[in-house]
Amino acid sequence: MTTKQKISHRQAQKEDTRRIILDSAYVLFAKNGYTKTTMRSLAEQAGVGLGTIFKHFPDKPSLLAAAFQDDLNKIIQNSFKSLPESGVTNQLLHITKSIYAFYAENPSFSRTLIKEVLFLEGEHGKILDAQIIVFLDEISGLLKKAVENGELPPEINPEEGALAFWSFYFTVLLMGLKQPSFEVDQQLKIIETLINNHFF
Repeated sequence: MTTKQKISHRQAQKEDTRRIILDSAYVLFAKNGYTKTTMRSLAEQAGVGLGTIFKHFPDKPSLLAAAFQDDLNKIIQNSFKSLPESGVTNQLLHITKSIYAFYAENPSFSRTLIKEVLFLEGEHGKILDAQIIVFLDEISGLLKKAVENGELPPEINPEEGALAFWSFYFTVLLMGLKQPSFEVDQQLKIIETLINNHFF
């Protein structure tokens, strides 16, 4: 095995361990809540040493932020890559559906995640804030193209429109998570009504 292959193999093992830790965190956060989950109990759940946990995540906030950033960021990126070619409403619904499906997979964990991440401070809070800004910029870009194409009225301000969409998205997400089960299609209908009433 060459040096390059060894490095690649070690990196793959590291990523596998990181994934196991994150998956274990999902289970414990949903079961016991964020506050009651200790790093020691997480190590036991993941089947690794406590030192291994700290090599990957220095503290609980970094672990929670990673759980949110890693998975949700991939979903958002994929949703933008697979956008319908036209129709800004269809595009916004496509993005929303992809994200809502993530939350719907495990509503209990999602409630914990939203509750804890919402006011996350420090370095990890700044990372999440930066991700929101990138997301809003992407949405603003879609709205700008729709205005340029004549699909949306020229008086629509893309930046303000992106903030409006964010408020729709987040409010309807919270409404859905308050229900016993998160019904993606039902929440999407609400989003579609709000989009059409605001932008058209």
